[in-house]
Amino acid sequence: MKNIAYFLAAVCAVALNAQAQFNPGDLAVFRVGDGAQTLASTGNSVFVDQYDTGGSLVNSVAIPASGPSALLVSGTASSEGALGLSADGRFLTLAGYNTAQPYSSDLTTTPASTVHRGVGSLDASGAYTLAASTSSGISGSNVRSGITDGAGNYWAAGGAGGTFYAGNNETAGVVQNAVANSRVLNIINGNLCFSTSSGTPGIYGFTGTPTTTATASLLIGTGTGSSPYGFAISPGGTVAYVADDRSAGGIQRYDKTGGTWGLTYTLNSGTGVRGLTVSFSGPNPVVYATTTGNSRNSLIMVTDTGVSSTATTLATAGANEVFRGVAFTPTPEPTTWVLLLVGGGALAWRCRRNRCS
Repeated sequence: MKNIAYFLAAVCAVALNAQAQFNPGDLAVFRVGDGAQTLASTGNSVFVDQYDTGGSLVNSVAIPASGPSALLVSGTASSEGALGLSADGRFLTLAGYNTAQPYSSDLTTTPASTVHRGVGSLDASGAYTLAASTSSGISGSNVRSGITDGAGNYWAAGGAGGTFYAGNNETAGVVQNAVANSRVLNIINGNLCFSTSSGTPGIYGFTGTPTTTATASLLIGTGTGSSPYGFAISPGGTVAYVADDRSAGGIQRYDKTGGTWGLTYTLNSGTGVRGLTVSFSGPNPVVYATTTGNSRNSLIMVTDTGVSSTATTLATAGANEVFRGVAFTPTPEPTTWVLLLVGGGALAWRCRRNRCS
């Protein structure tokens, strides 16, 4: 019985390790470039780097840069490269161009009928899937962001055409195009939201997660001339953080009082940021963000204790590399752990019954 116990422990350890490409509670950072490639509009390879919250690199997952599921982004288009976490917390999502690296010309101006725009998905084990693509949506412009609810529905947004429902097929359905130029998608408290600097800059939201034509309402106006990218809203819906990539933009904190959002103060003022995710679990929100820059920019952390809170640099991108989006790592599907425990328990019971040694 002792030997089979050792065997079961080893099997479970291997299985758990195989399911733990991403560690729950760590940070996933969208990295463009491998250090050798020149960052270019013809496309660069993409990596998702895992950092712990202290800034130590854990590992990296390479997204295919060739083959049918390839996904590239422009190394010079700083608006691209958002990284999302699904509404159920099980998948990372990223958007790009479904073609091999390098492409023959500028990807951002190539029609979608020639180079499809795609949404890729990564689960907690690091398994990558080109989950959805479109041959018509976001054509001739930047593809910037993708998101999923975790139930097989995917949305994409970019520099033209507004917000698209991609589903799992080639036909993109327009959800909204009143705000044609959009940036970062997110699903917050069950509602699909996006950021834009066009028209009235700010954060817009739908009621629920529409898959057909719907109207988005302005949730948080960030002001004339502002440049919002990543954003997060607290589970209670009363505190929000918005990344602004202007040199004086920083991390803007908004508070909702009497049903109205107002700018309370700006963290990390003087340095623009694009990617952003927030932990609201502790006594003070902890903000993680990526700074602006086309190479060797940084991943930073700010614990929000007030207007004087300072940023700590956790990591810096290497030469010919740039950090774009940031999100928390995905968590495994609960049934994965249940199956491991049930399977291990059943094997132990069978061996004990048969007097295994």
